[in-house]
Amino acid sequence: MRKAALAAPEKTGKDFLPGSRAHFLYNLGLAGALVLTAPAWIPWMSLSAKRRRNFPDRLGVRLGRIPPPAGKHRIWIHAVSVGETLSAVPLVRALKGQLPSAELFFSTVTITGHEVAGKALAGLVEKTFYFPFDLPRISGKFLDRVGPDVVAILETEIWPNFLGECAKRGIPVVILNGRISERSFRGYGRVRFFFARVLACVTSVAMQTEEDARRMIALGVDPRKVTVTGNMKFDVSFSPDSDSPFLSWLQGEKDKGTAWIVAGSTHEGEEDVVLSAFSDARSVNRSARLLLAPRHPERFEAVVELCERRGWEVARKSRIASGEEKENSSPVVVLDTVGELLASYAAADIAFVGGSLAPKGGHNILEPALFGVPAVTGPHMENFREITELFTRGDAVMAVRDETDLCRRLAEWAADPTPFAEMGGRARRLLETLRGATGRNAALVVGGLSRREGTAP
Repeated sequence: MRKAALAAPEKTGKDFLPGSRAHFLYNLGLAGALVLTAPAWIPWMSLSAKRRRNFPDRLGVRLGRIPPPAGKHRIWIHAVSVGETLSAVPLVRALKGQLPSAELFFSTVTITGHEVAGKALAGLVEKTFYFPFDLPRISGKFLDRVGPDVVAILETEIWPNFLGECAKRGIPVVILNGRISERSFRGYGRVRFFFARVLACVTSVAMQTEEDARRMIALGVDPRKVTVTGNMKFDVSFSPDSDSPFLSWLQGEKDKGTAWIVAGSTHEGEEDVVLSAFSDARSVNRSARLLLAPRHPERFEAVVELCERRGWEVARKSRIASGEEKENSSPVVVLDTVGELLASYAAADIAFVGGSLAPKGGHNILEPALFGVPAVTGPHMENFREITELFTRGDAVMAVRDETDLCRRLAEWAADPTPFAEMGGRARRLLETLRGATGRNAALVVGGLSRREGTAP
């Protein structure tokens, strides 16, 4: 593994420091764009309760909820949404183990990411909060309040003003689990002269693959700062303390003979297809039941209504967990809470990973693989291309083309689950061979902290 060089923070990003010509021109253009597009984005934000919900937080109105620095080392970890948050959990645990006296703070952009972080990182971080809007004074205000000694950003989130404010304060920034798609690479490449200056504010860059590393270097990152550490999503974990009453219920139903199909992170249009495929599977094996987990919480009610319109008796996870419907034997259960899909895969007999029949780029096939659960996807897995190709070569995942294909495959599983269970076993064994990125990335964070302090951690 090629090691990244940790550039001295006081020399990092001098071409994009606040007050520099590049910084001034960028914010002049940003201000102009915000003014010109105000007739579009103000109604877009104002008319949605969801979009308004975290707006004050990202402006810094509620910064007082973040405890001020108290003399301990502070590490700020940022993950944009749910997937990145879940992949960060092993990293947080590793850092907590290596630096038990350090205070960890965790930010997200999306509401669902924030909710998942609150549950998954409870007791591990001092505070979870929303990442600031990328405006110079707001970014600086957040940095002064949190007072981090090092900032770790997951998956190539590039926020120019935030990075410039970090460089101004001499705060090391490490990009972890970085990836850059061909489409993003082409886009950034058109303004390479600008992004090269912004990325100079970063202390070190840990990319998932050699191709990702080559792309970052082509965008102007100093090659000495770039390393390939692998994909932290391979280090997905599930601890015994993640057990929940609902998981116990799922396992209990399984012990009574239920064969669970878990359809995870589904998008609009996919639930209808999954219900058709489930109907075919259940006509073959009456013990089959479906746990349907929509990706977005605002769609929970609509999915319940869809199931009822299709003629299915449906239960809600929230009512089962509360004890209201503990004895429920409905064929379909809707997972109407966030942050519990990973635990639910532990009880699955087969999984459909959503966002892949609808053209959404797919979701994480590693979560079912962790439990040896066979996973079926649609054709749209662009966001997980490398992982999917790797598992396809290992005959450890199954892709379907469309609704007809999914119906056929689930009916085959219902008739004879053995070949599918063998595929799930291959997936689990393959996953075990790919672990280790979290430890390598944790070392870069500790190295950034050491550079900031000028002493060994």
